[in-house]
Amino acid sequence: MRASSLAAMSMLALMFIILSTLEVSAQNSPDAIMGSKQSGTAPVMKRLVGAIQVQKSFGVIPMGPGNKEAAPMPCGQFGVAVYDASGIKDNKPPIATTGAYRQAKDRGDLYVCLYELQVPANMRLWVTPTMGGTLLLPKEDRSPMYITDAWIGGTNNKPPRGWERGFVGRYATITGPTQMNFDLTYVQVDPR
Repeated sequence: MRASSLAAMSMLALMFIILSTLEVSAQNSPDAIMGSKQSGTAPVMKRLVGAIQVQKSFGVIPMGPGNKEAAPMPCGQFGVAVYDASGIKDNKPPIATTGAYRQAKDRGDLYVCLYELQVPANMRLWVTPTMGGTLLLPKEDRSPMYITDAWIGGTNNKPPRGWERGFVGRYATITGPTQMNFDLTYVQVDPR
């Protein structure tokens, strides 16, 4: 072989080795894996658990609108949504959601639905329960079945005129494992 051919092959081999080394470094970089051009670390996540509590006197959510049978999984219609508190007014989607699908043992006069999710630590959050699933978020499901229609059973299963079912959300900054319970209540919306 000629010297020029050997030199060219050596140069190509050296370039291949250098490029291979760079490619391996990029593959092991979280930024390369995520497709990000920014460097940084993922937020630290903390566990948020709790219960959505419903007074037994409110009854149980029906199977569907106008249905006279109770839902077989009454907790399946409840969930929790977590928002970056700084984006609430911008109508941004939640940063975390979960259903409260697991029904716990009743506590006295309360039905109890459990939830659990991971949320960013050390960030001001708005945590609020939901009814009707999480697909419409950040908008609420305003179906009368959830907010004003009579539920099945119970002695106080329909909100009075001008009132509806709802929850009171909370601002929180989670710094460690945290428990937050929420109570379904009747909220006055029309003071007439």
